[in-house]
Amino acid sequence: MPRFPLRAAAALALACPAFALGAVTRAQALEAIQTFEANAVGGVAASKSPEESNAAAARASNLIMRFAVESDEVVVDLGPDSVPWCDVKKGLSEQTNAGQRGLLLAAYVCGCIKAQLQSGKQDPNPLDGWVAMLRVYRAMRIREGTKIPEIEALLARQMNGSLDAYAASALTRSTERLRARYGAPAKPDSPTLASQP
Repeated sequence: MPRFPLRAAAALALACPAFALGAVTRAQALEAIQTFEANAVGGVAASKSPEESNAAAARASNLIMRFAVESDEVVVDLGPDSVPWCDVKKGLSEQTNAGQRGLLLAAYVCGCIKAQLQSGKQDPNPLDGWVAMLRVYRAMRIREGTKIPEIEALLARQMNGSLDAYAASALTRSTERLRARYGAPAKPDSPTLASQP
């Protein structure tokens, strides 16, 4: 089950106008991830204009976000420990560099989903999402000169080799925050044995 706070899921639903369409399949999600990765850094394909690349990345991110919300195959943590550059409670539009932060959120979700689909296991650890997001961020920084302090901190951790450990601690903090708010997960019911006559 996706690990989205209710407000975040509602915000993503509003951000993805194609939500009313049929469910996104695994194959469609993987294709959308490939399209997003090819276009998110400003049009890797030389035959596309920046406008065409942006439109392709936007369409792909809509499918990726829908898959993240709808699919039971993946779990994506959008808590403040995993996406410190996006305050999902506040909304992207109220933050500086809102468009860039939104693109980086899509890159993060893309990285999380891709890793989980490739491994076949749900994993809310933000590391793979961060790595995908940082790839887009570096290109954005070169192309546009954008600097986002929260991402600069993650980039510094990647450069000094502490990003893996920081991702594990972010997951722990996020899990503790969820448990404090909602309680420990329920244990599965143990099977009852039918009484023998």
